Amino acid sequence: MYRTGAARAALPAATTGGKLDLVRAFGPVTMMILLLISSCAAAPPGPPRVADHTVDPAFVHGTDHGDVDRLAATVVTDVQDYWARQYPEVFGTPWRNLDGGFFSVDTNGEGTAPPCSAAVSDLEGNAYYCATVDAIAWDRTALLPVLREHYGDASVVVVLAHELGHAVQQRARIGADADPVRLEAMADCFSGAYVRSVTDGRSERLRINAEQLDRALRAIILFRDPVSTNNTEAHGSAFERVTAFQDGYANGPRRCTDITETPLAALPPDGPNLPLNDALRTDSISAYFGGLVGERWVPPVIRPEQSCPEAIGAAGYCPSPPTIVLNSRAIADAHAKIGDQAVTTLLAAKFALTANAELGRPTTGPAASRQITCLTGAYTAAQPGLAQGDLDEAVTVLLESDDIASDAQGANPLTGFDRITAFRTGALGGAAACG
Repeated sequence: MYRTGAARAALPAATTGGKLDLVRAFGPVTMMILLLISSCAAAPPGPPRVADHTVDPAFVHGTDHGDVDRLAATVVTDVQDYWARQYPEVFGTPWRNLDGGFFSVDTNGEGTAPPCSAAVSDLEGNAYYCATVDAIAWDRTALLPVLREHYGDASVVVVLAHELGHAVQQRARIGADADPVRLEAMADCFSGAYVRSVTDGRSERLRINAEQLDRALRAIILFRDPVSTNNTEAHGSAFERVTAFQDGYANGPRRCTDITETPLAALPPDGPNLPLNDALRTDSISAYFGGLVGERWVPPVIRPEQSCPEAIGAAGYCPSPPTIVLNSRAIADAHAKIGDQAVTTLLAAKFALTANAELGRPTTGPAASRQITCLTGAYTAAQPGLAQGDLDEAVTVLLESDDIASDAQGANPLTGFDRITAFRTGALGGAAACG
């Protein structure tokens, strides 16, 4: 549940549920710029809308009947229809739609505060479930439009499905003594289970394709907790959040009731961001993959220039002889924008490709890309001094860059979602899980 300390103090003690805070994620100055951009300029073309048939938002308290609330109303209607089907199978009793309803708030105005907020401003950049009245509220001014612009309509689906996941917990009486991080992971898992029903074509109103799903995953990563947080209402790290979401997506809502943190959640929060020159050191990477290959291991040579047509991206690859070709500017950008582990992850992927070649495994095609990404995850989890912040940086570059899964011909056949899945397999199961 994302709240500032001041906002938490103003709320009833019984309030529960996740709260997504764009102001905290972006910072107030950046948020102001984003809102100015969204109000003064047309958004760049994005994926098609996810709603085939929108729902009249007349049932939403405070609605302005605009496009944002039409999407939100469509999503919450569809998610409740999903739980009307799934809840009896998982929990053995009928589903009950929210008693307190839904609240749309213009946080630029001076309207009535929604339940569980002392003032309209408490909701700025947020959405949350309020257990005291069984209601969900969202900011239609500074949350949903910004999500749509930067991460697409599917991000709104993921966020509101997460909040309805807290309503599922309330009905199932899960949460009285539960760890807050586990409750948030469970809500992410429920969201993933619902989204799978949409991508599989089982929704009457919504459609989500692979590109839209990848953009929505970026929103999940945005709303991770700062790795140094001790917040008792934490949502968890990016790695833990995408793990929970993908568990629900792959295994359905029944799996979500047993969701737990991964062993990697016990890692220390974070460490210093190494300078770029230190991040480019490959001794540890070479030692790890040398241990997998054995005596015939010959690490790839690293060169700072284009040397073959296949070498594209921040860290390209030439198969003969095995060579990593660095795009100095792209590597520096990854280091500056994401962190040192982004550089390490890009390099480790090319060492994984080299190891695949020396082990006689595929080096091109989807199977090779999955193995490369899986082995990159295995190395990451075994990396000396790994912290949760490092994992988050790795997950971020996995979604942002095709380079991690690029094969020996420079092709990447995997979606961002598939790359995360393969990386998680190796990170949680080690190299043996990669085949």
